[in-house]
This record gives sequence, C-alpha cells and structure tokens, in this order.
Amino acid sequence: MPARNRSSSAPSSLADLARAPRARLALEGSAGSGKSMAVRWLALACAAAVAGEPEGAATIFADWMPPAPLPVLLEASAFVAAAEPWSLIEAQLSASGLAAFAGSVHQALLNGEALIVIEDVTPRSIAMVTQIVAAFPANRSICTCRPHTSTNSSPAHLLQAHGFQLVHFAPLERAQVDTLVERLLTAMNRRRAVREVSGAAPSAMLRSGTIAEQIADLQGRLLIDDGLRALTFEPLAAAIAVAVDAGGHTLPAARARVYQQVIAALWGNDALPPTVLAPLALAMQRAAHDDGRSGALMRPDVERLIREGVPDADESQIAAVIEHAFETGLLDITTSETLQPAYHMPQMGLRAFLAARALAHAEDFDAIIARYADDPAWRETLTLAVWQRMNALPADDGQGQGADLSIFRHLLDRSEHGKQDRDERSAKKKPSRRAPKPIPVPQHGAGASAIAPAQATLLAAACLEAIEAQRYPDILRDVQQRLLAMVADPAVAVEDRVLAGLMLGRLGDPRFESLLPPLAQIDAGVFVYGTNDAPYSEEGPAQRIDLPAYQIGVYPVTNAEYARFLAARPGHPKPHYWYDPRFNNPSQPVVGVTWHDAVAYAAWLTRALAAEGRLPTGMVVRLPLETEWEKAAVWGPRARVKRRFPWGDQWVAGAANVAETRVGPDGKSRWATTPVGCFPGGISLYGVHDLIGNVWEWTASSTEAAPGRGAATGQRTALSRLYGDPSGAPMQRHHYVLRGSSFNSTTAHARATYRGSHLPPDYWRYNIGFRIVIARPIAGE
Repeated sequence: MPARNRSSSAPSSLADLARAPRARLALEGSAGSGKSMAVRWLALACAAAVAGEPEGAATIFADWMPPAPLPVLLEASAFVAAAEPWSLIEAQLSASGLAAFAGSVHQALLNGEALIVIEDVTPRSIAMVTQIVAAFPANRSICTCRPHTSTNSSPAHLLQAHGFQLVHFAPLERAQVDTLVERLLTAMNRRRAVREVSGAAPSAMLRSGTIAEQIADLQGRLLIDDGLRALTFEPLAAAIAVAVDAGGHTLPAARARVYQQVIAALWGNDALPPTVLAPLALAMQRAAHDDGRSGALMRPDVERLIREGVPDADESQIAAVIEHAFETGLLDITTSETLQPAYHMPQMGLRAFLAARALAHAEDFDAIIARYADDPAWRETLTLAVWQRMNALPADDGQGQGADLSIFRHLLDRSEHGKQDRDERSAKKKPSRRAPKPIPVPQHGAGASAIAPAQATLLAAACLEAIEAQRYPDILRDVQQRLLAMVADPAVAVEDRVLAGLMLGRLGDPRFESLLPPLAQIDAGVFVYGTNDAPYSEEGPAQRIDLPAYQIGVYPVTNAEYARFLAARPGHPKPHYWYDPRFNNPSQPVVGVTWHDAVAYAAWLTRALAAEGRLPTGMVVRLPLETEWEKAAVWGPRARVKRRFPWGDQWVAGAANVAETRVGPDGKSRWATTPVGCFPGGISLYGVHDLIGNVWEWTASSTEAAPGRGAATGQRTALSRLYGDPSGAPMQRHHYVLRGSSFNSTTAHARATYRGSHLPPDYWRYNIGFRIVIARPIAGE
C-alpha cells in the first residue's frame, strides 16, 4: 500500500501512516490508483487481528499498540444532508446487514477504539465528514478522495484545512506490479482448480506451464507494449489486464480490450458515455504527433471539442464532463508555456483508444488510413481504430466471413501501388546502395493515392494481430509473406526490418514451421582458416584446411525452434531470459543457454529428424567446429578467396547488429537481439545470416583441443566432450570457444576470425546463443 506524504518525498505504507492514535489521513489518488483496495485491506487486517483470519493478514500491525481498532467503512456518496453523524453510520450498517452490531460499533466509536474509513469524499460531502470526525474525535480516521480541477476546492485541500494529513497515493513500482500479477494469477489458478474439482465448467485460463511459468510469462508480456506497460502501474488497470489475459485474450495483442474495460470502469455509470471524449482525444493525439507538442490543450479548446461529442450539452454539462474526466484520471492539468493551465490525457494508451474511436466512426475511414498510415506515430491509433471498427460489426460465423475485411484489402492494395511507384522511380535512377529517403507524410487535407509498402505492411500486421490473426488465414499468409520480404530487403530502413521481424515472430514465422531448420549447403574442399593479419595472435596463423561437406543453419537457433525442444523435453530447464521481452520474441535467437543446453538441443533434433527419416545417412545434428563456422562465414563456393567479413573485406556500417548499429539518434539503444535475418547486407556467400553480431555462438571446439591453432586435427573434439563419456569415466572441465560477436560488440571484435571468450560449458549470458550443423560425427564418435 504505497503512499507518499506531501511534506516528504519518502514513500510510506498506509499502515505506518495510520499507526499514531487519532491519526487523520486524507488519501488522494486518481480513480483506479488502489485507494479503496488499500483502505479495505487495512480494514481487513483490523478484523483479522480480532478474528484470527484470514491467516497472516494482521501482520502489518506488528508494531501497533494493542488492541487493533474496529474498522467502520462508510461511503460518502450515501450521506444524507443535515443528518446526525451516528444516524448516518447506523443507516450504512443496516444497509450492509450489520445492524445487529450497531451497539458494539457505537461503543467502540465512543471509546476511541475504531478506524473510521470514509470513501469517495467530494467537496459536497466535506461538511458531513467533518461532523462525523468531530463527533468521535478519539478514533483514527482515513478519507479517500480524487483530485479536483481546482486545488483550492479539492477534497484533499478542504480536509487538510480540518486537520487531516494530506497523503498522495503513489503509483505502483515495477516490482509491485509483478507482485500483483503473481497474487492475482495464483488466486485465479486456485479458484479454477476448485471449480474443476467441483465439476463446474472450466474457465478459459488454460495456458501451458506451471503457475510460476504463467506468472513469469505474463509479467514479461505486460512490458512489451509501451501504452499497456504505463497503464499497468495503476492497480485497477493491472487487475483488468490480468483478467483479460486469463480470459483467453493474449496480451499485448488484446490490449484494446484492456483499454476498453479500464475506461468503462473509471468512467462508471455517468449520464454521458466516455465516448464524448473521443473528439478531444483525437485533437490531443494530433497535437502530440503532428505538431510535435505534448498534446496539451487550453480550456476553451477542451470545451469546444467536448461539445463536438455532446452537441446538445449546455455549459454546466460540459463543465461536469471535464470535472468527471479529471476525477477519473482521463484528464490531467499541467502548466503551459504561458503559465496557463493546460489539459492533457496522461495515459497514452487510453488517449489512443479514445482517439481511435473518433477515427473508427468517421465516414471517410479509407481516406484516414491513407492520410496517416505512412506515419509510424499513428500506427497504434490506427490499429485500435481498426479493432473498434471490426468489433462494431455483427458477430461473424466463426470463420471471419462476416467481418469487413475490405480494410486490409484497401490497405494492402494501396501499398502495392506504392511499391510500383517506388520501383518505377528506382528504375529511372542509377543503382545505389543507400536506403531511399522516406516518403513524406501527407498533410491532413490531402488525399494519398499510395502508401509506403513497408508502413502499410507493418500497419496491416499490427491490425491483424489485434483482431486475432488466425481467424483470417488468407490475409495472414499474405501479410507474413510481405513481412518476410521486408526483412530481406536492404532498401527498407533497419528499424522497419526489425519491427517486421518482431511482428513476424508474433504472427507466426513461416521460416521455422518445419522441424528441419533452413540450412545452407557448404561444399567439401580446402579453405583458408585463420589469418596472419589480425591484432590478436590467436587468430592466426593462416592455414589451409580440408573439410568434408556439411550443412549449417542459415540462422542461429530461434526461440520458436527452442520452444519445440522444450515442449518435447518438459523437464529441461528453460533458458535464462526466456520470459524477458527484450529477448523472447519467437523469431529472435534463443539466448541465456549454456553449452550443455545447446548440445542437448542438437542431440534431441538428431533423434527427431532421424525418426522422421529426414536426416542423411551417417550424419548428426551438432554444434559447428570453429573451422566449419569460419568457412561458412568468409569462404565462397566459387571465388575461393577468403574475406575479412561475410560481406567483404571492408566494414560496412549497418551490415550487422552490433553496438554502433543499434544506437539511435538520441544515443540510446533501440533494441538488443534482433529477429534473425534482419541484416541482409551481412549475408555470407553461402547464404548464411547473422554470422557477425546479434549473438555470440557456442562451438564444439574447446580451447584445449586447439593449442596455438595448429594442425587441422587439433580442431576435432572428442564425442565424450559433447555428449558425455560412455565409459563412465569422469570428464575434465573444458572451455569452449564462442564465435561471431554480438549486439553489444564493438566493430573492433566484429570479424570472422575473432575468437570470443573461452567459457565453461555451464556458462550463460544474455548475448550467447548457438546455431547447428548437420555433418559427420566428430572424430572419436
């Protein structure tokens, strides 16, 4: 129960603040901030101190002087003007079915042995609140209230004038959000188990994994989307998000449902619906995105825009809507550059949802798509608008036949026109290795005949994910192919290639649907291993080595592929960072794996492919030797000349996911690992991706096996080092070589001959993964 005393910046618990006898607290917080939850938990703890249950609830009173106070919960909205204080309390006891305890409660109030909790205090109820406190002054009193547009007339300010200590209810911290998710999911899981035992219909919460894994999974997924992450720092929104996800709507894709339910819960049963704020939200969205401002508007503009949502409203109704929006936290006030109060919507997710409502119901929706689709800043708003537009239609037949899919056809058709226009322009120019300049965003009043293909594809993918992609298989396949083309197109900006890869992972990446991963064939023959021209001696000497033919993974092993292994081997421990949203997209390379994990995966895939008859005779799946890795990286099937990098002898900026590439114009990192294949400029002559950057890759070569990088036989690692000694003899501890550099490597170490850290087989880190080869067993097998 975090709270912050206005006279101190240090947060305190509500129990600490209420410990003092006769404490009077005015607890101010926006709707959904957890005020009611906190005071009711405090009341429950008081009851538990007397009744002894629920177990552990009374521990917060460990340092209070006994006895614990008797909780008396009152609703300020039920107060009757000019009523006598005790009669008000007695009436609410009767309404709650507690009339039989009125005598005991009255005596406790007279003796100063009660905790008076009055919820939802407003300026209109201040007089009755002060009368109740004055009638029973020896008790502790806590009032909850919301902020007010006018500080001088806010309930908290008025209570402070009557001797109450003003306390602001602080937002949750990330660790507290995680704790809330853990407790809610645990309770839901326990309730589901009880229902199943009793024979009741099962709930929708049937996600795989243990409850601990489900908790870690959801905690991570709540961090992926910026709007959803910011919203869940409020307890009400966090609880709604957990309920939505547990109900079978996977987050963050289903975030529109969370926004819809949070707005409805905050707004309540007001005479006017929250949609009256839609024109205002759209104007604020335009101010924030188009004009580069904060999105704040002056009072006259706010009144005018709300009147658009309620054309027949009078001045008092407009003022009431603004006040209610402020009380619910949908509006807030800041100070503008002119020192005048300016209104804004503090939660960008809720603002985008309300703005999307205005767009979704516009008659010229197709024109709106054309107007905004090229601007990434509008992608989320348009996605939410499509969701609202699709969900406003009658229910379909379960196959998506009743939905208006013309939105997607319109979007993708326009992108085709844009691609044709771009190709025609490119044909008139000389070839250039530089990425094309972005197409300018059309002005509001101008129509647009075409949308940039990359932006149209990303928007279509986001919309498709939001409306449950599997319901529309034809469109899904179309969008998947477009995303694949984006990832492989060097002309597409790297940020968009990365976004396309992430979206592809969430929608389903066709590259990894098969058990057999994409492979590159490496021909047999001699190649030059090592170099005589490098800063580190262990990169040399250069030597000619003859290798038999083998196949190597086109990409490092991805999370999607590793998940298939974990499903077949449920007892195998999950990698570190498995639930970390920075690293766990299905199309990103798996990280946090030890050398033993990589070897176990290769052994499993060997058996799985052999069982399907898809493994060539005499071949196994294993980690590559250093020689095999380096040949795939810098040799060529025709040129027979060694390169310094997979793409050539000179460093090319942006050819790999290394430290310099992932830093944005603001100096901050834009990503960590990227989906595999997002850097087509770094592909090797054999067609292998991500050999430089992204993740360090485990090899089968140990440092002990190649002293001084001598003869070719020195690169052979005994089978006992890979799969264990079948004789049962104790194994020596070896260190294994990493290759390829990673997303946080400098260019000084990002070359094919550089040998990474020599690490023990049980080591793991956030930038270490692996790729496999299908080759002959290592000598000694």
